Amino acid sequence: MWNNLKIEWLKIRSYRTFWVLLILFIVSLIGVNYMTYEFKVSMKTPQAANAIIGNPFGFPDVWQTVTYLCSYLLFLPGLLMVILITNEYNFRTHRQNVIDGLSRFQFAAVKIVMAILLALLATIVAAIIALFTGYIAGTSFDSENSIYLLYFLIQAITYTLSGCLFGFLLKRSGIAIALFFLYVMFIKNLLTIILNKYLDGIGNYFPIKSSDNLIPMPFLHSITKQFLDAPDIPLLIIFSMLYLVAFYYIIVKKYKTQDL
Repeated sequence: MWNNLKIEWLKIRSYRTFWVLLILFIVSLIGVNYMTYEFKVSMKTPQAANAIIGNPFGFPDVWQTVTYLCSYLLFLPGLLMVILITNEYNFRTHRQNVIDGLSRFQFAAVKIVMAILLALLATIVAAIIALFTGYIAGTSFDSENSIYLLYFLIQAITYTLSGCLFGFLLKRSGIAIALFFLYVMFIKNLLTIILNKYLDGIGNYFPIKSSDNLIPMPFLHSITKQFLDAPDIPLLIIFSMLYLVAFYYIIVKKYKTQDL
């Protein structure tokens, strides 16, 4: 696997689009948290309002706040995986790798490992942002609620692995990118609304949506918890893991049986 990862590194080392999107993703993670923090600081809210809003950027709530804000940008590493995989088909490098001795399983597996590594990178960046923000908010370190980093990692892997799935199934970059973007930004939410309306909340456990719901909105939680049911975290994790296993199986099975 290590040798296969070195081959992947050689592919992306000088691939400018990959690095531009990766840097854009990291900068955006920092930017969305900075702007939200500055907006919160600049709000001249009365003490009663602060009691309701709380201190979302102080420990321990900062773990949930940062991961929640960062989750809106997870489509970018998913998009990166779509691009990396469809490029293999566009330039026929997937065929050359197999001719050079890489098995079909190894080719699919190394892409899945790349997806997990991207998700780990996103989680590490989110953790650093949370630590830094919590300290500049003037609060003492508290690891309570840091479990949201694990939820974020599950969510990030879901997005990157779904990007792999779209890439392997559709092969063509334009179609794969368009459908991936449409699904994660629009179709997923539309289906959730429809299914929740007619099937008593089943839409919350739809692919990708189940991992999204692991991190609820941190703002005004003292109010929203009175009107909204708390997410069933164990059930959401079970569904999220089942989808990841299904994504893995479909990716490997599809590539092992499709024509090169």
